[in-house]
Amino acid sequence: MLLSQGPPAVADEAGPEASPLTTLACRDREDPRVGAILVFNLARKRLIDSSGSGGTILFGDSSLPLKMTPATIEWEAGGNTFWLNRATLELDVAGRVFVCQIAKNQL
Repeated sequence: MLLSQGPPAVADEAGPEASPLTTLACRDREDPRVGAILVFNLARKRLIDSSGSGGTILFGDSSLPLKMTPATIEWEAGGNTFWLNRATLELDVAGRVFVCQIAKNQL
């Protein structure tokens, strides 16, 4: 439940055992060679880092404010608006849909 409505998940809680970061690995639904890694600090409502492979439009955007609702996480970069559905983990990037999954954070 890292990105769902309800009580905070361990990745969103402060404490010595919790990571403040949530990492998503995303792949283009139509072309799985195209992908992105997104790193969020949901407690601070920030996109911390992003990187892309293939023909994605994510180019190392970092430290961007997030607009968060119970249903979506939204941010803007490079003239584009990005919408992440918190229930399905589908990321809409200018009409292109990426399917994401929660990745384990690495130290």
